[in-house]
Amino acid sequence: MINLIASATSTPPNAVSTTELIAAMMYKLSPELINTVSSLGVERRFSTLENLPEFLGGEPMYATSSSTEMGVRAARRCIEEWGGDPRRVGLLIAATNTPAQLLPCLASEVMANMHGVLSRSISTVSMQAQGCSVLLKTVEVAHWYLIANPDKLALILFSEAHTPYLTPLLSEDYFGYREIARMRRGGLFDDAEAKRRRMDTTFMVQAMLFGDGAVALLVGREEGLAQFGPIEHLTNDEPGDVDLLAMGGGSLHPCNSGARPVYLMRPSVPSRGAHYAVTTVRRVLDRPDSPVSKIEDVSGCLIHTGSKKILDGVCAQLSVPVGSAKVRSSYEVLKNYGNLSSASTGFMLAEKNHSPGPAVVVGFGVGFTASAGVVNFN
Repeated sequence: MINLIASATSTPPNAVSTTELIAAMMYKLSPELINTVSSLGVERRFSTLENLPEFLGGEPMYATSSSTEMGVRAARRCIEEWGGDPRRVGLLIAATNTPAQLLPCLASEVMANMHGVLSRSISTVSMQAQGCSVLLKTVEVAHWYLIANPDKLALILFSEAHTPYLTPLLSEDYFGYREIARMRRGGLFDDAEAKRRRMDTTFMVQAMLFGDGAVALLVGREEGLAQFGPIEHLTNDEPGDVDLLAMGGGSLHPCNSGARPVYLMRPSVPSRGAHYAVTTVRRVLDRPDSPVSKIEDVSGCLIHTGSKKILDGVCAQLSVPVGSAKVRSSYEVLKNYGNLSSASTGFMLAEKNHSPGPAVVVGFGVGFTASAGVVNFN
């Protein structure tokens, strides 16, 4: 298909550890919930907010960056690392689930900040609200463009600022999901109160899971760092899967005046996410044009950083040992950056120490959808 020619990442300057966040909220958290959030696999995340712990505690947010600014930095660094003539870039694809504003889209905002670098006449595509599996979809779009324009290059950008979208944690106390179930069975909570408590716990988990960051990939048909191979997709394997992940708002579920959009996640996400990931990986390995047919023969598995539980589940179903070198990159990105949604596997591709040979990339999320593909590192 096409080659990865250059890559670069960008994060905001504000690094916040999970230990720091737990300490700021510890008086509200039950011991069981502390164990839950400590086992997500995230030790640190970067935030566009200078005051993330205070914001979660109810103070006004103080943002020092945005998804647009991070995306522009990553794009500039990627072109500088490549060192060629940026006039060869004929297509910009920009993806985000957490835009700085609803309109205009990220691609237009990036273009406005890259005068003198990118031509004003290039094609632009914004792929917003595509969830966590969008990376390989953008690769396919770039592939179609490059077939028609083989002398051009495409710049693919993923930028996420999740932390400003988090819900402040204003309840007096928070419990683990199992604790809430026990309290409901014991009569301490009625059904309505148990539902509210589960939502509070979901907000707490999200606050500990997500991070902010951007990655840019320059792709073309000339020789590069790696070559993308066949790609497979799976969307809505069961009709009800469309509601596994959702964000409230819009005409269907309008937010109350002044309310924040609410990210909703059903308990079956880990198991369904693993099913989607494994199904697409197996399909791509079964293709006759795949350079590798068995997971044992790939050099790496670059798996979206849903959470440690989800990564463990995918590894178990693929028969890949959790501590093996094949999945090191997935766990390291989760550990050091948190869940970056659309940018997560891009951060893995941008690493410089890949073992030569074919690897598998897989993303899954909102839709519910998954994409898996082969990338062959030179």
